[in-house]
Amino acid sequence: MTDDHAGWGEPQEYTDVFLRSAHQAVLDLCDRRGGEFESLTGEAVSDAADNVGVAATAVVLFRGRRYVFRRGIWPPSHPATTQAAIYATVLEERLLTRVHPRLGDDVSPVHL
Repeated sequence: MTDDHAGWGEPQEYTDVFLRSAHQAVLDLCDRRGGEFESLTGEAVSDAADNVGVAATAVVLFRGRRYVFRRGIWPPSHPATTQAAIYATVLEERLLTRVHPRLGDDVSPVHL
């Protein structure tokens, strides 16, 4: 753990807390907006410089389409519970502002 992440815990601990909080936040979002929750996962990712991080991916059905939302969560910029609330808020904003296809349009998942 570097000084930049002091107090955030280890990546696995942070991810576990984030996923618990984000799971409930995304479920609440789906209940409020008429969506259907499919999954929420966290996975290790690395960039071109081999820096390792963690990304969370949510899959939801909304207005007849499957949406995939992926966002980095480690290294953290906020406590895990705050980051989970931000994650759900950004997902909601993107779902509500995304142009939705008409009947007969391509039905592949939309990556937000």
